[in-house]
Amino acid sequence: MALNYVIVDDEPIVHTIVRKFAEDFGALHFVDGVFRATDAQCLLESNPVDLIFLDIQMPGLTGFEFLRSLSQRPYVIIVSAHKDYALESYEYAITDYLLKPFNFARFSIAVEKVLQDMARLKALQNTLPVSESAKAKNIFIKDDKKQHQIALDTLLYIKANGNFTSVYHSGGHILSQMKISDFEKLLPREEFSRVHRSYIVAHRAITLMRANEVALGSTIVPVGRVYKEDVAKIFKV
Repeated sequence: MALNYVIVDDEPIVHTIVRKFAEDFGALHFVDGVFRATDAQCLLESNPVDLIFLDIQMPGLTGFEFLRSLSQRPYVIIVSAHKDYALESYEYAITDYLLKPFNFARFSIAVEKVLQDMARLKALQNTLPVSESAKAKNIFIKDDKKQHQIALDTLLYIKANGNFTSVYHSGGHILSQMKISDFEKLLPREEFSRVHRSYIVAHRAITLMRANEVALGSTIVPVGRVYKEDVAKIFKV
């Protein structure tokens, strides 16, 4: 399995190190490297990219602002000299956080996480009879021993619940072993949005929106700080 990757960092030395480590690691295909996040936006629009090595502090658009601007995110490995951003970065569902300077062993661990998750998701897609069409009418949800076929128009919201995920629909709820990131990749983006690192909601189920939360009838779901702009854009608030 080969990964198409790009580097977005304003330090040339980081580009050199990442490319050298990537060559030694194998299974990585260099697409391009840019020094500003604004240039990365055009790069992603014109190239298939699986993985971004992304700095946070850059001239103009920051790494976090760049991530918020993406409607669909590849895998992201943060590369930063500032450990203070580590906790916040995981709110963007990044795969790993490399603190500069890092060695080849630490680089390899981060890339392996991406490869393992890609392989796991591919296996999941091969075993679950889920339509690849964004207009699929049903989705199969796997629990411990069964697969439940649920109509998309009955799904209300999905909540990360420790090592499990709770899927709430009009007929009740299912405790699934699938990750919330699996659902984020499988569900059509024009109908479902991640509004918090622990929640995905169905657009049609939202009855009220406030600054820091959305209501699904009597159920209140928090809106994470890093998702506020995305939620506002989706619902044109």
